[in-house]
Amino acid sequence: MGGVRDLALLGGMKDWRRKSRYAICWLDELWLEEIPRLRGMLRVLEQFDVVVSSQYYTAEKLREELKSPDVIFLPPGVDTLGFAPVVEPSHRPIDVTNIGSIADATHASLLEYVEHSEGFYFFETLKGRFEARSPSEHRFRYAQILKRSKYFLCYFAKMRSEGPSEQLEFGSRYMEGLAAGCVLLGSRESTPAFDAFLGWEDSVIEMPFECPNASEILRLLDREADRLRDISSRNVKRALEGHDHAHRWRTIVDRLGLSEDYHMSRRQEELAHKLSEFEYPGRRVVKSGQRDEQ
Repeated sequence: MGGVRDLALLGGMKDWRRKSRYAICWLDELWLEEIPRLRGMLRVLEQFDVVVSSQYYTAEKLREELKSPDVIFLPPGVDTLGFAPVVEPSHRPIDVTNIGSIADATHASLLEYVEHSEGFYFFETLKGRFEARSPSEHRFRYAQILKRSKYFLCYFAKMRSEGPSEQLEFGSRYMEGLAAGCVLLGSRESTPAFDAFLGWEDSVIEMPFECPNASEILRLLDREADRLRDISSRNVKRALEGHDHAHRWRTIVDRLGLSEDYHMSRRQEELAHKLSEFEYPGRRVVKSGQRDEQ
């Protein structure tokens, strides 16, 4: 997986394609506006058997541009076992987490929300790019934060761009928040990709990027403890059922027509086991028509 400019490195690998039985390229980020400028470099993609794009509309365009490879769209996967939570929303010590770009109006409202409730709002305090001391430790800490967060803000890409975006694309934060059992707040709009991978009830509760009444939205949601618990539980289960890295790999294997020996069977068994045992502490199974009780 990488950016399209990484394709230039293939020129330094002698006979790389002849030595590879199968060749798969996963493009992490390539925008429609970049394709005309990079069209010459994109010809290299025709040497691959399968090209995966993390952006739906980019995949559609590449199918028109390229002659030979099988081009598919797949959203990023996530280590669902590493992000799986152990506590339900009402017991999470972090009220709301906001990673990355912060809209001023939304940020001010969220600060007001936690100041009045004496809650905990986790947000970025640094600007610009910085390097993680240890990528694995960074991912571990990130997962630990999300699985302890009640609400998590997620928005389509390029929300700060001026004017309407030509591409409504969602990224890895959606999958990470779902796997951690957060209640997602942010962009929700019907697109082919969103409907196919995130189209269930309350997968994301819509909240504008610039949202001066964010605190009001959260206070209203706080009154619906049963709904929040159901959202969280459903999100975790949907992630375990279809958004792990193993699910993405299986899709690629099936496109290549390979046998089930390549399906990461042990990982699939671990996911199925986690799914079968997943239940928040204190929640009991009830008969149809009854309400869950703490």
